[in-house]
Amino acid sequence: MAGSSDGTRRGGAPETWPEYLRRISGGATQAQIAERIGIGRLSVCNWLHGKTQPKAETVISVARAFGRSPVEALVVASYLGTEEVGDPVEVSVSLEQVLGELLGAEVVRRLTRLESLAGTV
Repeated sequence: MAGSSDGTRRGGAPETWPEYLRRISGGATQAQIAERIGIGRLSVCNWLHGKTQPKAETVISVARAFGRSPVEALVVASYLGTEEVGDPVEVSVSLEQVLGELLGAEVVRRLTRLESLAGTV
């Protein structure tokens, strides 16, 4: 049964993970899907036969490999509910949470840039 772009089948039933994977892969073989995602063919085989479901991080990798929205894939795989999709996400990071190496590297990069600008004046 054909799926739509919103993750539902005709009649409004939710699309299953195997149906979604078949749809987004455009009829690719298990081996082709596995190669594109960078995993073993047996995993893809098990997904397509409904024996196993991928982990959330793998669902995201699958979506990205086929140019699809990770959120869409997480909904189809039942890691997110459709009612959660519109929720705002707040991300706040303090300097205390930034890894010292990253902060140090950024300071060095900026100082190097300033030195190169000062040398050209």
